[in-house]
Amino acid sequence: MFKKTIIAATALVASFVAFQPVEQAEARVNIGIGIGLPGYYGGGYGHGYYGHSDRYYRPVRRYRMSCGQVRRKIRNRGYRRIRAVDCSGSRYTFHAKRHGEWFKLRIKSRSGYIYSVRYL
Repeated sequence: MFKKTIIAATALVASFVAFQPVEQAEARVNIGIGIGLPGYYGGGYGHGYYGHSDRYYRPVRRYRMSCGQVRRKIRNRGYRRIRAVDCSGSRYTFHAKRHGEWFKLRIKSRSGYIYSVRYL
């Protein structure tokens, strides 16, 4: 008897769940066309215009690094006996020793990126 009551109660609950009114799904589409006009996206090609997030953003130095700052970067890369040859313009030139060999290093003045290493 108890078993029949449980089966009847389960069937009753299942029928209530099965015959609930179904809500209609609503599709929403948001289309934006950006053409880079000032004020349209908050000042032209502003933050997030191309979908980049903050963790991939690398700030660009607007001014050149000093010769001493670049010298410290080179020293941290394992070079010793560093001599500045030319610290003017957009590229700096240094001579430095590493593992007993002399090298000519060309460095970008704004980022400190070593873009050329050659034996002397």
